[in-house]
Amino acid sequence: MNFANKRIKKISKLDIFLNKVKRYAYLETIAIVGVFLLVGYFISPQDICFVHKQISYVLILLAIITLFHGFENGLVAIGMISLSMWAFYPEFPYIEFLVTLMMTMIFSEFHYYWTKRIKELTVEANYKAAKLNELSKAFYTLKISHDQLEKNYVVKPMSIRNAIESIITTAKELQTDNTNERTDKFYENFLALLEKSFNVNSGFIIYKNNIDHELIKENSNIIYSSTCEEYSKDEIMSSYLVNRAIQFKQPIYISDAVGEPSLENKENSRFLVAIPFVLENNVNSVMVIDSMPFMAFNKENLISISILLEYLSIAIAKNNTLTNSHHISKVIDEDFTYEYNRLRYIADNYHVDSTIMIIKIDNELQTRKVHEKIKQMLRSLDIATVVKHKESSFIILLFPLSDESSALGFLSRLKHNIKDDYDKQFQNMNFSTKELDLLNEYIEDNYHD
Repeated sequence: MNFANKRIKKISKLDIFLNKVKRYAYLETIAIVGVFLLVGYFISPQDICFVHKQISYVLILLAIITLFHGFENGLVAIGMISLSMWAFYPEFPYIEFLVTLMMTMIFSEFHYYWTKRIKELTVEANYKAAKLNELSKAFYTLKISHDQLEKNYVVKPMSIRNAIESIITTAKELQTDNTNERTDKFYENFLALLEKSFNVNSGFIIYKNNIDHELIKENSNIIYSSTCEEYSKDEIMSSYLVNRAIQFKQPIYISDAVGEPSLENKENSRFLVAIPFVLENNVNSVMVIDSMPFMAFNKENLISISILLEYLSIAIAKNNTLTNSHHISKVIDEDFTYEYNRLRYIADNYHVDSTIMIIKIDNELQTRKVHEKIKQMLRSLDIATVVKHKESSFIILLFPLSDESSALGFLSRLKHNIKDDYDKQFQNMNFSTKELDLLNEYIEDNYHD
């Protein structure tokens, strides 16, 4: 068996320890403060919290707990310390108590802003990595199209990307609101394409029927190619190749001693290849090749199939997302709608918002000129689309993971780069991704009703 040439990050013992500590944060806080008070009781029963010492040990303790775990754990510690002050001191040291409470609140502010910044940077990095991955897969799809399909379509060359788009278009014509039925059609046509173009004699795809479910083993459908033998779900999941592909989230295939794909060890494995598609760090589907000719079973073909599966699966995820998604009024651009929904998901779940700017123009020629200038100035992640309602045109710009100041900075640069003073005259409004109703009201001009 062979793994793709990709390093798997190993979780260190320190990371495991920190995860366990964070999981039982309150228990840890109670234990630490309890030990502190116990030591204080044996050393100085009259000053169990060491508040009258030259060094404020209780502040050091609260700083460690609050900066590491946050305000809630700091309050738990303050509560235990307050009860001890009330019970063991002849007169409650209210000044020391107020100082410790104030410092705990200051420490918690540091903890809040630090963790918030880390979360924002993590979400931004993950979003950019996902976008880069999608673009790289699309680029590589174009590269391999002439290397592979032109060998099979000598008379009528055909690109892989066009073939996939044909599959998607065909499946979209399926008149059904059932997401699983539509996904089945996607994968059926894809397996037919692999049979024609890559000599995949038989294979199947197992995919999650609920994308929100984390485990593919407990929640999946299976689509077989026309000539593939059907297997039970238990047989598939007990296969070594499928198990390892799901566990390590990367393609696995039978190979020879030097790691090249080989059918020599076919008798040791039920299947030849297992290629997973990973979405947001969860395995969303697995392509399994059951039978393939010796001459076609090579690394180049396997890489191509892996790229195509990912490209198609991203398109399927996008299509399924658009089926039950938030829609900006009058926007028909599916790419824009998909990106908006992805950023809306990030905002709802991670509280890292993005900004939408709407430029309203009443002249069609002016709209065209401003839009062309905007397209020249957009950054790699920023996207724009144009919609028309009544006598007005709206240029809608989406600034992923950026606040309003970034949008205003872009607007300032835009007006600076527009030479004609007349073209600089337009209305603009900024919205967050969560202000969809207000945004739609602005486009539809309903607020006068």
